[in-house]
Amino acid sequence: MGCAAACERGTMPIALFQRHNCRNVNQTFRFPARLYATVSCYSAMKLHSTDTRQYQTVTAYDENGVEINAVYFNHSLMVMPESEPQAWPVTSFEALAPGHFEAINAAAPEVVILGTGSRQRFIHPKLVTSLTARQVGVEAMDNKAACRTYNILMAEGRRVALALIIEGTQAPQGTVAA
Repeated sequence: MGCAAACERGTMPIALFQRHNCRNVNQTFRFPARLYATVSCYSAMKLHSTDTRQYQTVTAYDENGVEINAVYFNHSLMVMPESEPQAWPVTSFEALAPGHFEAINAAAPEVVILGTGSRQRFIHPKLVTSLTARQVGVEAMDNKAACRTYNILMAEGRRVALALIIEGTQAPQGTVAA
């Protein structure tokens, strides 16, 4: 049965329905198991705007730092959606130690996105034993990908931590990044 005949009769086999591309809108198709569906024959994705102003959102990034809610940071930091960005005392990827991840573990995230600088590098599993013991996922990627991934997971309502290594800079004194 062709597209035109299926649309006129209102019935369509599942295999044909999956690749249906005619221009009739909101047709009702009957499947063999008496399952009915009304579909639009146009392929489109509806996007919805999400208001994330009350959360810590990455608004920009470059090679030297990151902007969280329009405030620029040029040092390593840890960000969670519902708390202020925290200075993270890591100056380079090679300087990572298990104690750095203990601080992240204290915030109780369900997943950690680790920005490893300008290129992706993988961390040794011994460094994140405090997180893996709690079954917290740790994903390592370059800083730009980490920022994008954090925003997506944060917008989904996940309890995500973003830990960014901004190399060659020292975090300011105190615990809150500024």
